[in-house]
Amino acid sequence: MTSECPHCSASRVTVSVPTELTTYTSSPAISYCQRCLSVEASEPTAATDEPSFEAIHTRFPTGDVGVGMLVLIDKLDSLALNRSEIESLIEYLESNGVDLFLTLDRLLAEPTIEPRIDLGRRRTQLDSLLK
Repeated sequence: MTSECPHCSASRVTVSVPTELTTYTSSPAISYCQRCLSVEASEPTAATDEPSFEAIHTRFPTGDVGVGMLVLIDKLDSLALNRSEIESLIEYLESNGVDLFLTLDRLLAEPTIEPRIDLGRRRTQLDSLLK
């Protein structure tokens, strides 16, 4: 199911959160914006069965790992408050074959994406955090 983003008026898509990631969200479903990458809790009844993350970027992670990437992006809003969750999510993503920094670089280079948070700055901070 799609709706309009309150931040940028682009399309939002609602997806179910996989069981192993529900500890990082306040709802069993999230709604994400395909342009500004904002993420919000959503009603599970509005979730699509097969989300296509290609609308974000053709090389964006797919399936449960794509949902994990979106949850991580949402947590990047506050590195200090979410550090433990961010580290756990990065471990989850990397164990599922995602190169976090390459994915962030691709998002930063995509002209159709206008992240609500400063992903470039967050990427630099993550690099320092993980050393």
